[in-house]
Amino acid sequence: MKVLYILLILVSTLITDQAYGEKCVDSESKSAATRLLNDLFCSYDKNIRPVLNQKTQTVVNTTMYFFGVHMDEEWNVLKLSIHLVMIWKDEFLTWDPTKYENVETTQQLSSSVWLPDIMSYDTGFDGDDSDLLYFLPTSSVKITYKGIVKYNHRVTFTAQCSTNIAHWPFDTHNCTVIMGSPIYTNLYVNYSFPTGYYNLEYYTAEKEWEMKSVHQECYPLHYISLNNSYEHCLLQYELTIKRFSSMYFSSVIIPAAVLSLMSTFTFLLGREIMIRIILLALFFISELFYIQFLNTKIPNNGSHPVYIVLLYRNCLIQTAISLFISVLSNELYKRGTDDFPPESPEWLKSTSAFLLSRKPISMLTNFDNQGAELLVEKIIDEDSPNRLRDENAKFWKTLSILVDRLSFIITLILIFINFMFLIP
Repeated sequence: MKVLYILLILVSTLITDQAYGEKCVDSESKSAATRLLNDLFCSYDKNIRPVLNQKTQTVVNTTMYFFGVHMDEEWNVLKLSIHLVMIWKDEFLTWDPTKYENVETTQQLSSSVWLPDIMSYDTGFDGDDSDLLYFLPTSSVKITYKGIVKYNHRVTFTAQCSTNIAHWPFDTHNCTVIMGSPIYTNLYVNYSFPTGYYNLEYYTAEKEWEMKSVHQECYPLHYISLNNSYEHCLLQYELTIKRFSSMYFSSVIIPAAVLSLMSTFTFLLGREIMIRIILLALFFISELFYIQFLNTKIPNNGSHPVYIVLLYRNCLIQTAISLFISVLSNELYKRGTDDFPPESPEWLKSTSAFLLSRKPISMLTNFDNQGAELLVEKIIDEDSPNRLRDENAKFWKTLSILVDRLSFIITLILIFINFMFLIP
């Protein structure tokens, strides 16, 4: 058993020597740059923090250039595009330029050196596994002879952001992005920001979203060990983003107002019943199509209703009621044009008289006292042989006009209330 153990150790040693041997090759005849890279990375281990004393803190000078933000509403994920620049000292990557033909800098893939990885702690999932990156993407790093390493690359941080689009398309969202090292605390790796925690010099608003404000503060984490306790500070960014709504105002809000008003003004078309019904049917279909369009455009908002959808729902109901009233009004008028108009019920006469006896209603409907009398009084010549028929015909025709005018006033008031409370 002991012999087997010794053999395993020998094999492991040979494999290790061979692995290092592939990196540590004789480069006397090579160029200075090749010899430099061979000497630097011969026994370099990128998994070890590059300090001679592991108690020494690695300071990473960091600059974040914000380029743009995007909100994925379907998955409630905020995407933050940042150009990340990090500079730190790698004590294992230093050399004497005079030994390498005065070569003072070199380039290397970031995957070959130790990196102070930084990630978003509340990374959001948007349905694409490829976006779930917990470490920095591979890039080229610049290394100086003093061991100064510079990482310079565009990265995308994602964060879960709970949104409420009830006020779509005038919605504003507040999102929190928490960043930090996935491995080290501030005791070992300290991200410093000599030029500020963020830079908006190159920020450009996209077509859908605009970043209104950004605020940075420390997100503290407290650690307690056997000997002492300390606080670890993560980077917390509070972002406020707002949707560009000018296009939606023209393409969604204005059509809702126009369709509602046009359906209301059909009550003023008088006896053009076929035109009224055709117009109201077209308005109804248009509003129905708009609701379906909003259903495809606006994601589900959970238990919170979206006001613009409620607005179109109410407009659709209003148009349907207007269509029903138009048919009813036409039927009332047709009764007055029959050869033998039916006699009107007393309750209908008294109700109509009561309404028109109210001055605001008579003024709004433009009915004077004579118009009210047509509904209740027998002002037809009593000597007329067709007195009763003429009286009934006059009542039904006048009642039809009253229904149209009252419906016009009531619908206008309802439209005002609908838009006042449901315009986001």
